[in-house]
Amino acid sequence: MIRRDFLLKSGLLGCTLLIPPISSSCKRATDEVTGQFYTPLRRRVMMAMLSMQRQNWEHGIASQAFVEIGDQEMMVLMAKEAAVRLGADGRLAVLGTAYGINDSATPLEAVLRSADILDDHELRSAAERTITYLFKDAPRTDEGYIHHSYHGPELWADTLYMGPPFIAYAGYPGEAYRQAKGIIDRIWIQEESLFASRWNADTRQITHPNFWGLGNAHAISGMTKLIEHLPGTMKRESDILKNYVRSHLTGCLRYMRNDYLFHNIINDPSTFVETSLAMRIADSIFKGVEAGWLDRDYLDTASNMRNAIYGKVNEFGYVTGVPGPPAYSLPARSSEGQAFFLMMEASFDSLDAEQTKLIPS
Repeated sequence: MIRRDFLLKSGLLGCTLLIPPISSSCKRATDEVTGQFYTPLRRRVMMAMLSMQRQNWEHGIASQAFVEIGDQEMMVLMAKEAAVRLGADGRLAVLGTAYGINDSATPLEAVLRSADILDDHELRSAAERTITYLFKDAPRTDEGYIHHSYHGPELWADTLYMGPPFIAYAGYPGEAYRQAKGIIDRIWIQEESLFASRWNADTRQITHPNFWGLGNAHAISGMTKLIEHLPGTMKRESDILKNYVRSHLTGCLRYMRNDYLFHNIINDPSTFVETSLAMRIADSIFKGVEAGWLDRDYLDTASNMRNAIYGKVNEFGYVTGVPGPPAYSLPARSSEGQAFFLMMEASFDSLDAEQTKLIPS
């Protein structure tokens, strides 16, 4: 097998995909989920998400929402579609011309969980082809860090979510951490505790120094999710990421508005007020507190952020104010914005509401 030969020669890890048990994250059976998770508002948000056209990262993030909700029926359907849209080069969920590289890693957890549920060889094969593409065929820097897209030799803050957490889930936590740390080392701005947007491998410089809210949202979500998928044998690496998340929270919260939202460029109040960063921060706080590595003192802020986001959901179920297509430069709506609302809600539900004194809306 090409992937086996490549991995053995490169020393990236073992020769088989490791599929964690379904029960480790999908905590509820689908029937129970549909009865307990999907409040009328959440169902509207979910239906609005499914109505949207989706590129590879959007389909993958939507699939991941169903993973985290525990809705196995929808997860399987999304996974099957990601595999049907397997590109000739091995990328999952390719629709038309797709420039994203790490973006096609985002469906991996849903595809692998679904393969395990169904004992489906085609789904496993699709996942293997994507891993082979990422490790063997994807363009990368001289140090081996995978480019974010075919638009140029760049590393983006966005990639911290799109690639490493799902590479780790597929059984390659060491390489996932190496990819994540390579990005962090190049775009983390220590004096602000925030992420710049992009770094160029040709110029060896940051090309987009702005502290974009959505980019920082992807970054904190990606680090939090990667921590979840690192094994106990990688405690040192996990602790490093946890410290980055704590520092990142400090950097973001310094610029939080009185309404618990943020500006599109975090430190530029002349830019529009957007909703994606608050959603991702709240989700990361809920996850970190539940896992025991974030202080519970963050919960009041996360709860207020969640309430502010609820105020941004309109009558159609659209989460408004997120940067969205076509240019992601104006307040709009997006599939990923819908998905991260649902993930935030799943993380909230995982907490003991009575113990934390948080009351679901």
